[in-house]
Amino acid sequence: MKSKRILLIVLLLVVVGIVKFYDVIPSKEKTPDSTQDKNTDSNDPAAVSDSLPIIDFPLLAEARPKDLIDMSLAFPEELQKLDGKKVSLIGFMAPFDSLEDMSKCMMVPSYVGCTFCTPPNLRQVVFITQGEDSSDTVYPFIEEPSFVTGTFKISLPGTTHEGKKQGFVYSIQNAQVSAYTGDAPERATGHGNAGGHNKGQNATILSPEPDEVLISTVADMLGLSPISPIDLLRVSESILAEKINRQLELEYPKSIQPLQAQAFSLLGLIPEKIDWLDILASFELGQHVAQVDSNGKQVFVLDSVPFDHPFVRLDVIGALTEAILYQHFEKDKGSSLSVNEDERRALESFVKGIRITIARRYAISKSISPKILPPKEFAPKVKEFANSTLLNRWYTLPSFVGPFFIDFLVGPTGSLSDLESAFRRPPSTMMEFLRPPWYQDMSLWNRNPVPADFADKLTDAPPTLTSVLGIGGLVPWLAQANSSYVARRIAGQWSGDRWALWKLPDGAAGLILETRWQDEDSAHEFRFAIPKHPYQWFFPYEQGSARVRLIRGTSMAALNQFDTILK
Repeated sequence: MKSKRILLIVLLLVVVGIVKFYDVIPSKEKTPDSTQDKNTDSNDPAAVSDSLPIIDFPLLAEARPKDLIDMSLAFPEELQKLDGKKVSLIGFMAPFDSLEDMSKCMMVPSYVGCTFCTPPNLRQVVFITQGEDSSDTVYPFIEEPSFVTGTFKISLPGTTHEGKKQGFVYSIQNAQVSAYTGDAPERATGHGNAGGHNKGQNATILSPEPDEVLISTVADMLGLSPISPIDLLRVSESILAEKINRQLELEYPKSIQPLQAQAFSLLGLIPEKIDWLDILASFELGQHVAQVDSNGKQVFVLDSVPFDHPFVRLDVIGALTEAILYQHFEKDKGSSLSVNEDERRALESFVKGIRITIARRYAISKSISPKILPPKEFAPKVKEFANSTLLNRWYTLPSFVGPFFIDFLVGPTGSLSDLESAFRRPPSTMMEFLRPPWYQDMSLWNRNPVPADFADKLTDAPPTLTSVLGIGGLVPWLAQANSSYVARRIAGQWSGDRWALWKLPDGAAGLILETRWQDEDSAHEFRFAIPKHPYQWFFPYEQGSARVRLIRGTSMAALNQFDTILK
């Protein structure tokens, strides 16, 4: 990517939260695009405002992503009717190629000039083209709000216009752009201007608010009041680390920690001989300054950071959200061994989605960026682990897909009280977060869980530990050998899976993974996308079956030992 397009990258960093995690690949369908409107109406607002339909950014934002596998969007009928029509729009210019020539540029709802500003999501960025590609005309950058007229295009399947090729949801072609002097949002103050925001970690401190006010604010936004009092306690870094470790031990009891780590090591998600709890704790300590206890009655906040710093305030707001949820729905962060890992992570994604949604809405109400960097005082003593990227992606997935799921159910501004039905029947797999239409209509997919005792039918010796990997584990696993898009697309046809781990007498270990798919073609594609491994053996291919099984061992000797226990 050319350096002159860095600003575009900045603008698109927050596409639905999950795009940071996954690549967005435009449709590969190639069909002739509809004929472009070549009319050249005046761009004088007074002359055209009454004759052209007006689109605005709130309307554009009503387009709803409905599936993170095929990246499909549902557009409101009002927008669909305007596709291919001449429209007008008021917004701010942002460069695409260069500030020196805005023949190709972007139009955004408010000025965004750096990573510390709040960028719009992709549904509020319009790709603008002025003039012809062969023209020598240079179009200037406009500092003021801009008035745009031109042909509106939606990036629908089958279309091939320039905006879709560049990855945009909306475009205005053959545009005419001029400064707009009517009522419009003012450009944000710059870094060097009086009143401009400070950079990064020296963000302006928010006005202090009593603990009870913060709790009440969260309760109002959530539509739920605490059942029991919530105490906000300032604690040292060592105590916060202790609380984080205690919560992780509830999720992963000491009896299964080394076994879970062994299984993930065999799958290539983490290096060998890494302490499972240490690496997960390092993720948490490096991201959060607030931690809630499992009964929702206490929130622990790091005492070395300014309590009213925007980053700290948002993390506290999020922790208070979790606290109230735990109280109402008796959700213990710990999981029973009878609950498989995919189900536990689905519940975690649901809570994370609500937590992040509340924090974002609070940030908007305070005119601060949800992306604000932590204060300079936040320098946790975390361990560095090499080759932990895939595990990080696995561990943080709930924070990416959770907000998307909540947005799908209630919209960006809808009342969270509409989640009542989801609380009565929460999602039970991570798949439902990536494909919410499948959550709403179970008939859309062939869910075929692998029984917990599946290994008993394959071996004489019972496994030491068994659990479900799920689509949330399959995506980073497949990404070892494939692009994120391919890994996500293949995993999107998942129907069920389960792995079983054996600790062998000589200290070695082996694992059997059984996966089930929507159809035989999906199973076949998965089989050939599996990452290579030096000690791996496939069960024979079953004609007409949508099932794939494999064995992995820590060594060839370990793999050979399965000959003695396989039935």
